[in-house]
Amino acid sequence: MQCPKCDSAMEAVDFGTEISVARCTGCGGLFCEKQTLLQLRTEWLADTVLDTGSAAGGAKTNDIRDIPCPRCSNIMDHVQDSEQSHITLDVCPTCEGVFLDAGELTDMKSVTLMDHVRRLLSRLGG
Repeated sequence: MQCPKCDSAMEAVDFGTEISVARCTGCGGLFCEKQTLLQLRTEWLADTVLDTGSAAGGAKTNDIRDIPCPRCSNIMDHVQDSEQSHITLDVCPTCEGVFLDAGELTDMKSVTLMDHVRRLLSRLGG
C-alpha cells in the first residue's frame, strides 16, 4: 500500500489485539476503516502509540486534495470532522477508508472547551 500524500510505503501497525492501521513510513499519515477511527477516538494512548508523525508536517499535507484511496484508488472526499470542525479528513466514498494526516488523531483526542463551544454553536445554527 502506498501513501496517497507522499507516495511512501505504508506499514501495518497494531494497537492492542483488535485495532490495526496502516501508517506511512514517510509523512506519518494513518489509514484505517471508518469503524476503527471511531474506536481510536476512545482508546487511551492510541494517539501516542500510532500518531508518531510530525503535526507540522501533517498540516502541510492536509491541503493536498483529490488523493487516491490507498485501498481502492478512488478519489477521496475532503470532509470536516463531525466532532471538531477544524479537522478535515480524507474519506473514501467507495470503501469508507479514512486517511488522517500526521497529528490529526492526536488533535481529535484533545477535545478542548472551544471544540465544545463550536459544536454547540453549529447545532444552534450559528
